[in-house]
Amino acid sequence: MENPNSLRKNLLLAVLFSGLFILAFIIGKSQKKSNQDYGVKTSVSQEVLNLQEAFVNVAEEVKPTVVSIYTEQVLKEVVPFNFFFADPFEDFFDDFFGQSTPRRNFPQKRYYNRRRVEGAGSGVVIDRDGYILTNYHVVRDAERITVKLANDREYSGKVIGKDAKTDLAVVKIKPSGKLVVAKLGDSDSIRVGDWAIAIGSPFGLEQTVTVGIISAKRQNVEAEGNVYRDVIQTDASINRGNSGGPLVNIHGEIIGINTMIYSQSGGSVGVGFAIPINRAKAILEPLKTKGKVERGFLGVKIEKVDDVFAKQSGLKEKTGVAVTDVVSGLSADKAGIKRGDIILEFGGQKIESAEKLQDIVADAAPNKKIDVVVWRDNSKKIISVVLGEWTEEQVASVEEKASGKSEKTGSWLGMKVKQFTKDMAEELNVTPDEQGVVIVDIASGSKAAEFGLYAGDVLRAINRKKTTTLAEFEMVTKKASLTEGILFDVNRSGTLIYKTYIEK
Repeated sequence: MENPNSLRKNLLLAVLFSGLFILAFIIGKSQKKSNQDYGVKTSVSQEVLNLQEAFVNVAEEVKPTVVSIYTEQVLKEVVPFNFFFADPFEDFFDDFFGQSTPRRNFPQKRYYNRRRVEGAGSGVVIDRDGYILTNYHVVRDAERITVKLANDREYSGKVIGKDAKTDLAVVKIKPSGKLVVAKLGDSDSIRVGDWAIAIGSPFGLEQTVTVGIISAKRQNVEAEGNVYRDVIQTDASINRGNSGGPLVNIHGEIIGINTMIYSQSGGSVGVGFAIPINRAKAILEPLKTKGKVERGFLGVKIEKVDDVFAKQSGLKEKTGVAVTDVVSGLSADKAGIKRGDIILEFGGQKIESAEKLQDIVADAAPNKKIDVVVWRDNSKKIISVVLGEWTEEQVASVEEKASGKSEKTGSWLGMKVKQFTKDMAEELNVTPDEQGVVIVDIASGSKAAEFGLYAGDVLRAINRKKTTTLAEFEMVTKKASLTEGILFDVNRSGTLIYKTYIEK
């Protein structure tokens, strides 16, 4: 007969082993259920895998064509001179002794601080010779441009063409090897809902890929005083630094150039805009060969004709566009177009909207003579107009005149001047009886930027010919020859100096 202690021991072991077996069984079932619940080993449909592969293929194909663009610009800022020349003890003695001490008139001088500003954007290689398409605002006023390829090679870049109206520019580099060139697609064939892939360097994070769809097309967006028409809207994430980079379709073709976002915070909220690539293709050749896009300019402000305007003007139908203002001295004014005229036809084409007239005028060559049919005094009149040329400065001038802030200025080789008046004397630190024209702006990268002159300088004479008035300034500069040399007589903050320049 077995010992009772031995029997109890065997029974305890049997219970223990049974418990361990049941516990292992429960854990195994639980783990299996967990795997099923949380999809550790989940089957993925082939369609999803194919879509993922398509995105990967697009990224691998397009990324080598995308570049990062880094710019440097030097800004010259006026440093307040009173800080350097005021006597800090004068007010102390006045308060302590209760009397005013004689003020000393220190010579006031103007000091400038040069501040270097860096920027970043993106671009896309469009030609094996080193042509890169980007945004105009990415390289605007840049004094130094560095282009970094996808393979980390860096090159110095030069802007060879720019167009503020479309916010596009072409930068040229001299590559040491072969470049991978992007495929340009057809932006007219895109559909709302199509896949859209943005590639660029947001916040300096190079070669970033984001995915979304075409949210809308043919949207008009206003930014920095310019209206960008028929842009592509996408919810693919676009941020600072993406500007100038490509918007790509699912086939790896460039359909747009990422340009701007709508955001109250400064970051992406899913509303980004791109310039259609077809618009870029239409102006690439003149940008590469001429450095600009030549567009016609009429010099009027217009608005659509509504039912009341048509009825009160004697028109039987609502058609054409109404002229609300004519800019003095420009093409429309010279031809005799008046405020209140309704433009019915332009160059033989019927005008149904303001946008159509703007497109037709812009597509026309400057200095071209065009017949315009207007409705005036209950009858049609034909007026021949010689178009001017659209420029960024021309548009700014028109906007100034329209806002009542017009001020007559002159320009020469990137230098903008205005007439000196006595009320400018204190600001410029010159005597009220000074005579000449004041430099108000010198465009970065222009020929005038090489003269050694600054905004705020008073030009008293050029080549010993007085420039007391704008008319004298324009007369002298027309006869000036850079190869023979230019002598500037300048009053700079009360100091009379001479500056010379000769083109070698």
